[in-house]
Order: sequence, then C-alpha cells, then structure tokens
Amino acid sequence: MHPTPTEEELVAYLRQAAAEATTPTARPVTECWTYTSQFDLLLREGRLFTPAPLPDGVERLHPGFCFTNAAQAADDHPELHLTYAEGYGTALIDATLALHTPHGWAVTPDGLALDPTWPHEDAGAYLGLPFADPGVWPHPLLGRSLLQEPPFLEDVLRHGLPDGLLADLGRPIRTTTRCPAPHST
Repeated sequence: MHPTPTEEELVAYLRQAAAEATTPTARPVTECWTYTSQFDLLLREGRLFTPAPLPDGVERLHPGFCFTNAAQAADDHPELHLTYAEGYGTALIDATLALHTPHGWAVTPDGLALDPTWPHEDAGAYLGLPFADPGVWPHPLLGRSLLQEPPFLEDVLRHGLPDGLLADLGRPIRTTTRCPAPHST
C-alpha cells in the first residue's frame, strides 16, 4: 500500500523538523548518537498506521490525554490484542489544513490505528512506534509521552532501540538520514 497524500505530508513535516533539529544553531551532538532527534528516530524506525473507527465497546476518552487514553484502551480491551503506539498524528482541520502533533493511539494486530482521543473522521495519518512491552506504556493515570520525555528519549537517541521493544506492526517508511561514520586515525 502506497502512502496517502496526508501520510506523505506528515513524513515531509517530520523530515523538515529533523533537518531543523540538526542545524548548526541546535545543540550539537558531540558523539555519534544512534538518532539525531526524535524526528530522525521516527523517520528511520517509525511505521505508518491506517486510521480505523473504534470497535463497539471501545469508548472515546478525554481530549488532551492521548497517551494515557491509548494505553488505557489497550489495557481495557485485551480481547482486541491492542498495542500502544506513539509518534505523530495528523488531524484534519478542514480540506486544506492539517495539524501535525505528538500523539498516542492503539494499534490492532492488522496495523490499524484505533484512536480513543480523536474522532476517526478527523484523523488523517499516524506515524509512530508500536511498543510491544506493556511495561513501558504510559501509566493510565500518570503517564506521559515516551518520545517527549527524558531520560527514556535520550537513552534511545543515544543507544538505539532495545531489542524486542517494538512490535512488528504497521507499514515501514524509509529514509537515508544517518549519522556519519567516525573518521579513523
């Protein structure tokens, strides 16, 4: 399946953000970290997810709490075998305007995005990481974004993703953004 125009727009937005995060005025990375920013991480490891309506019995939850809402939906519906995912979502404001923002959602075993926060009709694209380990999912009451908060983010940017952290769900995207190889002396 080819990316939709909204997915392509989201990828372009993240590429621009990645480029801006590595400008000379940005905080320099003194070592060759695995990823230069959360945007680089998402472009290299992220997956695209197709929006789908919530199934019967899955309730829309409180606006503004997308990370905890997504984890709660996955926890509350084990029969659906949902996985917590986080990254960037695109909400369609109207036919000509989209908002790209950090977001969390749940993912079905088929790679569909079930969003307990945004109405299905308003969701245009999801690009993120599906976290296989429920132990790292945000706490249903106190949780926050994994990709916005140190020390989790800094550790992943510096050392890479631990084996087994991500589920093999969604559609991969590819970029060639890489940290240059160190020069030998």
